Amino acid sequence: MDGQIGGGNVLVLAEDVMVPVSVVSSAIRIVRKEGIEKLDPNIITQASSRSLTSVKSASMDIVALICRSLEFPSDKLCGDISRVLKPGGTVLLSLSSQLISKANSTHERTLLLAGFSDAQSFEAGQSFVITAKKPSWKVGSSFSIKKVTKSLPKVQIDDDSDLIDEDSLLSEEDLKKPQLPSVGDCEVGKTKKACKNCTCGRAEAETKVQLGPTAEQLNNPQSACGSCGLGDAFRCSTCPYKGLPPFKLGEKVTLSGNFLDADI
Repeated sequence: MDGQIGGGNVLVLAEDVMVPVSVVSSAIRIVRKEGIEKLDPNIITQASSRSLTSVKSASMDIVALICRSLEFPSDKLCGDISRVLKPGGTVLLSLSSQLISKANSTHERTLLLAGFSDAQSFEAGQSFVITAKKPSWKVGSSFSIKKVTKSLPKVQIDDDSDLIDEDSLLSEEDLKKPQLPSVGDCEVGKTKKACKNCTCGRAEAETKVQLGPTAEQLNNPQSACGSCGLGDAFRCSTCPYKGLPPFKLGEKVTLSGNFLDADI
């Protein structure tokens, strides 16, 4: 099984028990085109996967198959052929003229599924030949991928032309000092009382803060509308006596002793 053939190892696999010498010679002539001149191939008839168990892995340069049916070679046999071929080795299928119509696509598909590449087909006399290559890399091999780094474009900035003076954005009105409002005649101190002629709004604020009637209004209640002493049902919404019990005008407003007692 280990015939050395002019610097390359060639293995011929035949499907039948008996193979005509002319068919083998035709396959050998095609093998010579692969660059091997001195040929002494090993021939296996009725080839199957079991026939290649004794063949070393990656020991053959060329494996030629003589096919007589669409079932040869099987998928398993193609896998074993890929094992015994060296990386970059050639597999050659010689098909009979009766299979030319159907064999082309079927056998090419079988080779491609087995991992072979660069499948080519052509006619050689009365035979139809399909060749394919085993990839040049081995199973489990690795290689580094060079990553191309793209440099970012450089942007030149002219500081003198792109910068703006902030002071140039200000107008003359923006540069004027704001005038603070005058204090006026309101007393400014701890008591913070509004003056008689208040114009700053402090007097109005004090009026809003003041809640309920004053002591003067309780001791001597008066009413401009005449309804303040009748009770809340007759008082307006701004009445200072709102919430107090009914009273008589001019008399001091007093609360009864049970005013804070619960109604129930």
